[in-house]
This record gives sequence, C-alpha cells and structure tokens, in this order.
Amino acid sequence: MLSGVRRGVLGAVVAALLGACAPSVTGPVVVPDVRAELPGLPQARLRVLVMGDQGTGTEVQRRVAAAMREVCAREGCDLGVALGDNVYPAGPKDVNSPLFRERFADVYGPLGIPFLVVPGNHDESWLVGGDGADARGADVQVAYSRLNEQWVMPARSYRAPVGALVEFFGVDTAPLAAYLPGLRPAERPGGAWDRAQRAWLSGAVRASGARWRLVLGHHPLFSNGAHGNAGAYDRFPFGFQQGGAVRDLYGSVCGAADLLLSGHVHALEVFAPQPECPGTWTAVSGAAGEVGGDPAGSRAAAFAAFGQPGFLRLDVTPAELVITAYTVAADGAVTAREAARIKKG
Repeated sequence: MLSGVRRGVLGAVVAALLGACAPSVTGPVVVPDVRAELPGLPQARLRVLVMGDQGTGTEVQRRVAAAMREVCAREGCDLGVALGDNVYPAGPKDVNSPLFRERFADVYGPLGIPFLVVPGNHDESWLVGGDGADARGADVQVAYSRLNEQWVMPARSYRAPVGALVEFFGVDTAPLAAYLPGLRPAERPGGAWDRAQRAWLSGAVRASGARWRLVLGHHPLFSNGAHGNAGAYDRFPFGFQQGGAVRDLYGSVCGAADLLLSGHVHALEVFAPQPECPGTWTAVSGAAGEVGGDPAGSRAAAFAAFGQPGFLRLDVTPAELVITAYTVAADGAVTAREAARIKKG
C-alpha cells in the first residue's frame, strides 16, 4: 500500500515519463495456452490453501506460515495458491537470488505441497518497489519454477487442471494496473498483450470441462480495502493506473468462472456474485505477510476480516466449494470461520 509521499513521488515520475513512454505500434501478440501438470492430486476432493502478499520476510509471514502448517496437519491440504507480491519490496532480478529461498522455499517447503503462483505488482517493480512496470520480474519467477517444483508458474498466464474436478487459470494483472508506464509498450492497458491475455482467458475458461473453474490474479475485481475496485484503484489521476484493464480481463469470464481469487488488498474478503459480475464469486486473500488498515468501501460482503493476518482455504468437491477464512493472532492462535458455501447444481 502506497504512502502519501510515495504516491506523490510516483505522480511526479509518471508526469515526466508519459511523453517519453507513448505506446508504440506492435504486431499481433498471442498468449500461448500453457498447461501446468499437477500429478498425483486427489480428484474427488481437493483442499487448497490460498495466500497472497506473503513475501515480506517479516514475523507476520512466518507466523501465518506456522498457522498454515498447523491447519494442514489437522485438516489436510493438497495444493497451495500464491496470489502475487511473492517478494517485497521488489521481485528478484536473478533466478539464483537468495530471496526465493528466504521468502518461499524455507517458509513453505515444510508444507510439502505445490503452489500455483501468479505475479504481483511488487514482483514486477522497476523504479519504485511495487510500481508494476517491469514484467521482467515475472519472467524471472517463471524461470524459478524450473528450479523448484513446489513453485508452479510455467508462464505468466497458464491453466492447471486437476482431473475433471477443478481447473485453475493464472493471469498476470500487474501490467494492467501499473503505477508507471510499463517498459514493454505492448503490455500496457489496451495494448496487444492485454488483448491477447484477455482472449486467452475467456477462451480457456469457457472451453474448460472442469466442474469448477477458478481464476487466479493479483489485483481484485471488488474490494472494500483502500485500493478499491478495479477501474477506480487508489484514486490515481491517470487512467492506466486505475485498473480498468483488470476489470475488463475479469469481466471477460463473469458467469463462466465460478470464483475469482486475488490479493493486493491486505485483508480477507469474500463477495457473492455482484451485479457487475453476475454468476461469479470473488475473494481476496492478501493478508499472509502484512495487514492493512480499516475498510474504505461499503460493498456488501459475505465475509470480511481487516487488520488481521491470515489466509483462506478451499474445500472442493463435485457438489460444493467451501471457503474457510483463518485469522492468526499475535500469539499464533488460529481462528477459523466459514466464509462461503457455494453449491454446484
């Protein structure tokens, strides 16, 4: 979350860069249909940890990870999801960076489950930590997946089926709401890559034969947190910063996807289908490494927890998807609350 000083610095930098960074004309861009293989996972009932904004290296990250180990030992976990901002304040520029070990392998390796990973704005930092303007950070994280099989990120956009039960669709939202003009002009909002990723996501989700279809992206569609809703993020002055392209990306699968999972807001939130996105639930799990302040919006939520670190867990069967929220106290005590129970007819 940006302070007022950093917001002012970014505004000045943006104003200076806008003229020099005008979008260039590029040819057609295709986002390939990359599939992640997840062998050996159960296909009758899948239990999924969902964390976001975890990579702070702080006591909060370690405390939430310990709570995850406790919950998984007691209730079982088969798969994890990491919703971006995997390394703060900025993603590694080299695949051999010790930050991958310190912020991921050492912390979550003991869980013994694979994690589907997507990048966040801090992972794609350029001039200021979290500006989201350098997608080379995501490329490094894709390369790291070839060194650590627990970190599953075969591409910036990919799908990961688990039999006929559920299929996950990972997307990269960082270029679509970057605070500075992206270094790759084709990847700026409305550019060729933005359109190609949207076309891939819409086609892949709608063609999926899975019982449940879940989309993973860092930025939320809806949130009562300080960042707000896609299309109006942070009250920034420039349109490309406000997340309209994120709104359009998710909007392409409203009614086709069952659940959108995101982070970015350092809270836990669950929303039933909204008028702007009928037929699709949305959830925010961005409190695994840092917590934010009080809610700033008033959209009716099925569940919300602000000011408390924690994570979500999904229990998926052919008949229903249950979302449970876990909050973690300063002494490590874990409180579980059912956030939603979604039935499949």
